[in-house]
Amino acid sequence: MRTYAAPVFSRFRQYLGMADTDFQMSLTCESAYLQFISNSKSQADFFLTFDKRFFLKTQRKREIRFLLTNLSKYLDHMERYPHSILVKFLGVYSIIAPQEKKRYFIIMQSVFYPHERITERYDIKGCQVGRWTEPTVDSSEVIMVFKDNDFGDKVISLNEDQTWLLQQVKLDTQFLKALHVIDYSLLVGVQPLHDDDRFLNDTLGNILARTRLSVSYDYPRRHIARATSNSSSSSSSSDQILRLYPDYLLSYLKPDRPPEQLIQSEGFMHNVVTPFLMQSSCEDMSCTVGRALYSSSLSDLSSASFAAQHRRILPHSKNPLHTIDGPDYRYYVGIIDLFTVYTFRKKLEHLWKSIRYRGQQSSTVEPSCYAQRLCQWVESHTI
Repeated sequence: MRTYAAPVFSRFRQYLGMADTDFQMSLTCESAYLQFISNSKSQADFFLTFDKRFFLKTQRKREIRFLLTNLSKYLDHMERYPHSILVKFLGVYSIIAPQEKKRYFIIMQSVFYPHERITERYDIKGCQVGRWTEPTVDSSEVIMVFKDNDFGDKVISLNEDQTWLLQQVKLDTQFLKALHVIDYSLLVGVQPLHDDDRFLNDTLGNILARTRLSVSYDYPRRHIARATSNSSSSSSSSDQILRLYPDYLLSYLKPDRPPEQLIQSEGFMHNVVTPFLMQSSCEDMSCTVGRALYSSSLSDLSSASFAAQHRRILPHSKNPLHTIDGPDYRYYVGIIDLFTVYTFRKKLEHLWKSIRYRGQQSSTVEPSCYAQRLCQWVESHTI
């Protein structure tokens, strides 16, 4: 077994808040991998780790060469846009089993993690030809991933984050266009927003945790130590809020009542948070929060630098970079399958499909058209 660009991927995992021990635990636990039966035409093998956090996918040698050749560009894009929805590549490997040829595979973070509450999954390319999913005979034990024609007239309701998503899709597809890549997919998972999700999003502890998470992404090649310390999500909401306002909250704590119960109590926002916000000036608030966030100040959220990197306030979830909360639903979004280059062979395929499927749109079109078409799909299906 061989590992490629190991130090680079290790630093990138640190940037994403993944400790090497946790990463290795998911990959080497005694539980068997789960084989993912895909309807992809690539004939690649897919496997999920038992905790369903990471995907393992076999790749052709030329695809591995393409990824490693453009790895620097990919990481530069992640540095420039830390909240990119491109799939997160976590490692590249090859393995030789007895009496078999060498096989290459990559490890990716699953866009649909955690999966337990997701009710619908879609693989979107922005075209119609072949873009539907045949129903299974017994769908009770099969997780269906639907396609463009199955999505129909549904919409993704995001409110204020609709503009952010559209712009981020434009930024990410422009990057892929520059690499002459086509045939990638926008994954969309739909989960009803439960009461506990709504409540947690509104507590001060989680607001502060979300703010800290949103401004703490620094690319590991430049700030390895900071990325390691800032991207950790092990501290609870109570730790966050007590570290920020220990003097103010001390009088509200009781020996028989842990901080977690204080933060989650119904009267917390009304009796504690609101009075504090009203008696604290914005300047004091920025300085206090800024010190806890290891950032210059909370004004980073509206600074030119923050806007230039096209960041957003991330949800305090297990997979924040691929999660967007709307009024009623939580959406999991990510762009995957970044290995198909628009070569001369693909140009011939485009010509053949344009003749066979006259008047219909297929996935094989030149990169600028592919990028524009996916952006148009997002614009027409989000509100």
